[in-house]
Amino acid sequence: MTTTGAMMWLCAGGLAVVVGGFGCGGGGGPAPGDGGSDATGDGGSDATGDGGAAATCGNVQPCGGDVVGNWMFVEQCQSAASIAASKANFSANAAGTWCPSQTLVGIEPQASGALVLDAAGAYALDLVFGGYIDINFPASCIAGASCDDATAGFQSQIEEGTFPIPSVTSIACAGTSSCVCHAAIYRSRSESGTFSISGNVLSLAATTGAVTSKSVCVAGRSLHILDTSTGSTGQTVIDSDLVAMKQ
Repeated sequence: MTTTGAMMWLCAGGLAVVVGGFGCGGGGGPAPGDGGSDATGDGGSDATGDGGAAATCGNVQPCGGDVVGNWMFVEQCQSAASIAASKANFSANAAGTWCPSQTLVGIEPQASGALVLDAAGAYALDLVFGGYIDINFPASCIAGASCDDATAGFQSQIEEGTFPIPSVTSIACAGTSSCVCHAAIYRSRSESGTFSISGNVLSLAATTGAVTSKSVCVAGRSLHILDTSTGSTGQTVIDSDLVAMKQ
């Protein structure tokens, strides 16, 4: 395998670890200080937005509420602990590869699209997850290849449709001894069906038969779709937060 080919394989494997979305069992999130995101140390973004959506991202607990309405996705964020877990998973997957010292150094999520929940109990979802991830390949792994060479090899496969992860739309690597490769992500999900809400949990039953359940909180004009876990003292921990604004 050539250096460029090996880098392609490893980069694709790393992307698969961190790229996810609503109902897909995972998701990207803003990296704490090293990925170009605006995340704060408490797991929420410090960006401002319409109605304060971004200011509260990651900082609400499941609370239920009236979810009926037309919602526009504006923000996605993830806790510092979840970001650390994504980086650890990435490193663990890299340990047995040709470049065991490659690392995930940045995650910059973006979310857009709409969710319509009507009074009759029907829903329509049109969600796009985008953003970027940064992977650092140290000099020991590059074996004399330039970062321009890595970029050219990656981008050629993307344009030919042979890149292993279809959600990667472009990639660019930069550096002198080591290379940091900045990959753009695009993943969409469109579906419709019926929904129900029980307490703080919203369940979407798609016409395909798939059912997705998430904790939610309606706070003012913001709908927070939450992934949660239980902390060491029994408290509810917010692992990720997908925020939509009521239109």
